[in-house]
Amino acid sequence: MFTGRDSLFVRLLILFITRKDLTQNSLQRITGMSAGKISQEVNHLLEMGLIERAETSKKGKITYCANSAGLVFLSITRYTIGKLVNWEESLIEMKKELEDNKKELGKLNGYKRLYGFTEAIINMISNYKKAIDTLDDAIESLKKKIQ
Repeated sequence: MFTGRDSLFVRLLILFITRKDLTQNSLQRITGMSAGKISQEVNHLLEMGLIERAETSKKGKITYCANSAGLVFLSITRYTIGKLVNWEESLIEMKKELEDNKKELGKLNGYKRLYGFTEAIINMISNYKKAIDTLDDAIESLKKKIQ
């Protein structure tokens, strides 16, 4: 789930899990990173649904929180699986191109393996879609319990 993620992303996520409520200023003090870098990572965490805005002060200071470690891990799993599911249309198109050009491409080394791999991933995506529905239900249920 964290493959390819910046180490700051993982560090901030851990801080939110262990400390719950944090502001961008407090994150900047703890990590020593620039305000811009902190803002960028906080926005990514928000986009992924891993943290949320907990409060905005009268002066406009925003406090962010992660409500529970379980919710964070369910949400990041849901986000990751969602990224895989988003490939379905491209993979179906790729499979069709492979089929349409089989006469020409079928003679090439690796054609059968590439076609088989594409077909297998497309088939797995239907299971991923079911998993997303289950994760969405679990996330909503957990959010209700937390509130």
